[in-house]
Amino acid sequence: MEIIMIKLGGSVITEVDHPITPKISKIRELLREIKKSKRQNIIIGHGGGSFPHVPAHKYKIQEGLINSSSLFGTALTQKAASDLHSIIISEMLRLKMRAFSFSPSSSVVARGKRIMKWDVAPIKSALELGFVPVVYGDVAIDMKQGICITSTEEIFRYLSGKLKPWKIIIGTDVDGVFTSDPKASDGARLIKVITRDNLNKADFSNIRRKFDVTGSMRSKVLALYEMSRNSHAVCQIINANKRGRLYDAISGKKVMSTIIKG
Repeated sequence: MEIIMIKLGGSVITEVDHPITPKISKIRELLREIKKSKRQNIIIGHGGGSFPHVPAHKYKIQEGLINSSSLFGTALTQKAASDLHSIIISEMLRLKMRAFSFSPSSSVVARGKRIMKWDVAPIKSALELGFVPVVYGDVAIDMKQGICITSTEEIFRYLSGKLKPWKIIIGTDVDGVFTSDPKASDGARLIKVITRDNLNKADFSNIRRKFDVTGSMRSKVLALYEMSRNSHAVCQIINANKRGRLYDAISGKKVMSTIIKG
């Protein structure tokens, strides 16, 4: 199967500086673009944005079970992630898309924040049956620190090694990877292609949102490079805030972006 994995970034589908605030119109727009492409074998993943990141940041869930409040904080984080996921699924059903939900927290086993065990057979079967599997950033049981945040990139990293997609598209709120923060520097330069030759040389932007607990842009780029290296997929970071850009990327059209080849 020629699988395409698509991430709808939390900074695109939620108001990241306003807790528990989805961008319903943007969610609908992006889902329409996916449906319009008429591509088969698509896996959709989405970030958490201002939903789980707020309790995760408050209770330091990314550090594991560190104090007496960690269990309650984990439950709040899991609930917040699920709430946003429910919105995504509802909007997909509204568009008559054949969504099939997969909750990482119910089946993922991690160690040191990396997924070690996850039975992907149900996801593969869902694709074969004609469903659109939907995964999302969540919490997971961690054999080293008790609990951890499992980002969409980490989920895609694991799935790409098992399912071997031919393309991975990451929808963010910027045009790709820049030499510095494009929202703060007029001299920021787009890095159009990242390969082994410039992976450790470029001054990648270290953008962090107010509540983001899933890492810097550099950590995301390294994860995507690993995905590409292990699965031979082409990874593409696009600005999903630009209308039509996700559709064009799915359709194979040339768009402003950063391509990562491992």
